[in-house]
Amino acid sequence: PADLSACEAFASWLEDRGRLERLVILGDLFDAWVGPGHLQMAGAKSVIAALRGVSERGGSVDLIWGNRDFLLDETVARAAGASLRKDALVAVNEAGERTLLVHGDELCTLDASYQRLRRFLRSRLVTGSLLRLPLFLTLWLARRLRDKSKRAVGSKPPEEMAMQEDVVLELSKRSGASALICGHAHRWRDDQLCDGVRWVVLDAFGGSK
Repeated sequence: PADLSACEAFASWLEDRGRLERLVILGDLFDAWVGPGHLQMAGAKSVIAALRGVSERGGSVDLIWGNRDFLLDETVARAAGASLRKDALVAVNEAGERTLLVHGDELCTLDASYQRLRRFLRSRLVTGSLLRLPLFLTLWLARRLRDKSKRAVGSKPPEEMAMQEDVVLELSKRSGASALICGHAHRWRDDQLCDGVRWVVLDAFGGSK
């Protein structure tokens, strides 16, 4: 959710689901998350309270980092009654079948400039520095990065930014998973790849397939 109305809509939608056995957030729960100070903002409070409601009703909540909210930390996870899974989660069903869940931006390997920026922003030096900055400054930086990202996306060919099937297969094989589920692209797909690997890309909240 990007603003207060979107946050409240998400919280209401989640509450309407009733009791959920398990909820996995595949990253980018927020347009930007700039550190624990973000917890004091009204929109964030409503989303975190809704997630805690899932856990209080007996469900489990897992948070995976996205490219916009990789500063989510254990402080947020505790407030939401959730488990922070960072970059990935491997889920195993009753039949022993393994599913790998990731955000999806790590699949865009042809976009070399983005992957360099991703590694830089997630380095300990940068994340540690960002978490020590005052809230107003990190919010300003987040807006600047978001604007820069929009301009970069508009200047790159779609094939450069596309998620790569060979990376899906590689990550699935490495984790022993027969399926990979991700988000990031915000365009629905459900494909059966070679080697029997199923690849599902979920649409963004509020979108249609």
